[in-house]
Amino acid sequence: MVDSSFIPLDDLVYAPLHALAQSNQQLRAQVVETIKSMGTLRQNGTEETIQLQNLNIAYEQVRQEGDEGYSVDNLLMQVPLLSIVPMAGLHVEKAEIDFSTEVKVDRGETGECAVMARICSPEQRESDFLPRVSYRMRIGSLPATEGIMRLTDLLSASQIAKKLDTTPVAVDGNPGSDDQKHTWQEISGLRAKIKKLKQLHRKITDMIEEQERMEQIGKEAFAEMVRAFDKDKYLMAQANIANRIMEYQERITNREIEFGLEKDYK
Repeated sequence: MVDSSFIPLDDLVYAPLHALAQSNQQLRAQVVETIKSMGTLRQNGTEETIQLQNLNIAYEQVRQEGDEGYSVDNLLMQVPLLSIVPMAGLHVEKAEIDFSTEVKVDRGETGECAVMARICSPEQRESDFLPRVSYRMRIGSLPATEGIMRLTDLLSASQIAKKLDTTPVAVDGNPGSDDQKHTWQEISGLRAKIKKLKQLHRKITDMIEEQERMEQIGKEAFAEMVRAFDKDKYLMAQANIANRIMEYQERITNREIEFGLEKDYK
């Protein structure tokens, strides 16, 4: 009967490697659980989707306003947690295992031989004449997977800052007053509306030109089946847009004159 303290040498050498393999399996599972913990699980039929959570970060940024001085924008950026939290313990980077074994050969009932081994202290005892073998195993593993690296790079590159508000800088270099801030926000809002209206005016102009061109092509090919184009309708819309732009421009100029003369931008 084989001494129970001895096991096949192959099993003894493989045991620490198997333990490391199981450890890496658990670490891989932990990576998945860590990613899940950074989001909200949504079930869509049999598929699971993780909606990643964001960390809201607000900060200030000085911006030049052409010849009108400077302003301070209060910006908000949503940063996915996965892109900034390090994924610790993704793998066993390096492991060194040193141990000594006593070995002996056991012959089975059918005559085959098997090398058996057991862990022992490195020192040889005088009463122990079993041969000894010392092992030193150095084990390395791969870094974080390319998928994780690409995902974090993608999340980091897709961050967009949203403007919360803006504080103008007064002529003395200090942040402007609440009244000045309100005036600046009002003027900025009107300028943004003018920009959108001009884009709409240009879009209508392009549409009119395209419709007239298509109408001409239709008349040349099918004179009696051409769809009527109500150009006056869109010209009226452009006139209303132009009136709105003029109104906003006047309001901007009046506010700038009022603030510049009465309050001297202080």
